[in-house]
Amino acid sequence: MDVNILGFSDLFWIGIVAAAACLAFGLYMVITKNPGIVRGFKASDDYKDKEKYAKKGGILLLCLAGACLIMVGLSFVNTLVSNLFGLAGFMVFAFFWKKMSDEYGPR
Repeated sequence: MDVNILGFSDLFWIGIVAAAACLAFGLYMVITKNPGIVRGFKASDDYKDKEKYAKKGGILLLCLAGACLIMVGLSFVNTLVSNLFGLAGFMVFAFFWKKMSDEYGPR
């Protein structure tokens, strides 16, 4: 069952909100080189390399924002394919985030 909100699929709105959030958080991390928005501003974790963690994490979030926008486009064609692409994109993101966190993250 596909729900329409203002004439657009509900998946359209979910993808737009997710892309906007990922874009904002990713840009913050890349520009400020501070992972505070993701890890918590008061987190005093001892990072292996805090700047590289923020830069690579921000780039990963920007890639996830791109995947969300592709998901939005696919939602106009086929909602099942859109959901599967979103799930696959998130699983790839999670894999690379774990790899990045193990390499540069808190000890």
